[in-house]
Amino acid sequence: MAEKASGKMSIIEVNWQDQIGLIAGPYDGNRKGWLSRAARRANVTYRTVKSLYYGESTNPRHSVATSILSAAEKARIEEAQRDASHLSQIYYRRAEALAAIDADFHRPEIDALVEAARILGGGDCAGADRGGDVK
Repeated sequence: MAEKASGKMSIIEVNWQDQIGLIAGPYDGNRKGWLSRAARRANVTYRTVKSLYYGESTNPRHSVATSILSAAEKARIEEAQRDASHLSQIYYRRAEALAAIDADFHRPEIDALVEAARILGGGDCAGADRGGDVK
């Protein structure tokens, strides 16, 4: 894929196997099904994904490259959101555990953990579903 930088064309190397693997998600033991999932998510044909994955084609059309790279970026964002949500839950559980030990003594840490959980959780945390803040 080429990119125009300051009036000159430069070549950007793309590892298509990594991009396709990211789109397809965890490997389930069925390579054809796994590649088909990547093709559906990227809105391209199975044949295109297969040829890029196995290196039969290294220079796809611009529309194909854009579709695959966009789907890979979407997969990265979704993975980061899942990780943030998981971390938010860990922080909230830790805050609950500290509150159960001695809420007054651990108040600054509890407040910091709850705030971090809310930030990571997109403004909401698991505790909000359970009826409120950690006391």
